[in-house]
Amino acid sequence: AADRGVKPTTADRIAPLFTAATLLVAALTFAGWTIADDVSRAIPITVAVLVVACPCALALSHPLSAAAGLGAAARRGLLFRSSDALLDMSTVDTVMLDKTGTITAGEMQVTDAADDVLRIAAALERNSIHPIARAIVRECAERGIALPFASDVRETPGVGIEGVVGGHAWSLRSGGPGIVNLLYPDGRVAGQIRLADGLRADAPATVHALHARGVNVVLLTGDHEVAARRMAAAAAIDVVLADCDPEKKAEYIRDARGRGRTVLYAGDGLNDGPALAAADVGIAMAGGAASSVLVADGVISSSAIAPILAGFRAADACRQVIRANVRRSVIYNISAVAAAAAGLVNPLVAAVLMPISSGLVIRGAFRVERLMRAAEEA
Repeated sequence: AADRGVKPTTADRIAPLFTAATLLVAALTFAGWTIADDVSRAIPITVAVLVVACPCALALSHPLSAAAGLGAAARRGLLFRSSDALLDMSTVDTVMLDKTGTITAGEMQVTDAADDVLRIAAALERNSIHPIARAIVRECAERGIALPFASDVRETPGVGIEGVVGGHAWSLRSGGPGIVNLLYPDGRVAGQIRLADGLRADAPATVHALHARGVNVVLLTGDHEVAARRMAAAAAIDVVLADCDPEKKAEYIRDARGRGRTVLYAGDGLNDGPALAAADVGIAMAGGAASSVLVADGVISSSAIAPILAGFRAADACRQVIRANVRRSVIYNISAVAAAAAGLVNPLVAAVLMPISSGLVIRGAFRVERLMRAAEEA
């Protein structure tokens, strides 16, 4: 999640060994050439060994490749908070998705509601950012209904909203799939609002692509099971966990991680904060609650869910390029240090060779975009 610590890179792990090995080789080179020839010959050769040994290429391999991956993912609509979050995508084996505003378009439409019920509900929901609240307020505006003042408004994520309108206490609660009930203080139903939401156009294709990758896809939602299973079937999602409050979502994610799963969670609502924080990688949807964006590791900036696939491809490409750059750097250092220790490279040539290895790493970072395009075309 967003409070992740900084993870050591390959260069961080290799650096102590690299430094020790370089100093050891330099000492042996100096001793060997001093014995075989003299100190005047040993000094420049030892200097060449120290100069030609290049930790820069190792140090650059991770940040340059990660920066290229972050840029490639951003161009495809997925913005990451850190390179660690991006690289963690390559190990994700379970994707858990919220329903409303994530696999659905989040543009709920009121299909049936009386004006007086809508007026009270919109007054309560006026400042809420939940997709259902937006739909109710939008429908009220389209009908030209003036909104009264609401006081003592309290919204409980995953439960509903309540407050005082016109001197009377009211509350809004779910009445089943696509139904919002306006309730009196004693729990009696004063009226109903019916709504509908459509599946995102790219949701089925995205889920199929995740399945093809071998990723388990789970619909994790606070909605009723009937509505959740209907949407899951349309999106080709087999596993459904419905009627989940915010803490229940986080509990399911922690349980999956406890079983060795690496979990990505994507959601957009006020009630998704705990789940986003509990996941290995949390992705917030564009236009979602500010609280979800604050705890997420990444944000989808477009009105689609397909950018999640771009995150996987960018992570894979970064890992591949980082491994190639590390191999290239290790081969260069072994070859160059061996040549310098043998007296085949003088300090001036060593100084020229050192930045060349860094240049190869910089050039290698540009492969991230090419690898992503190849993956998209495959």
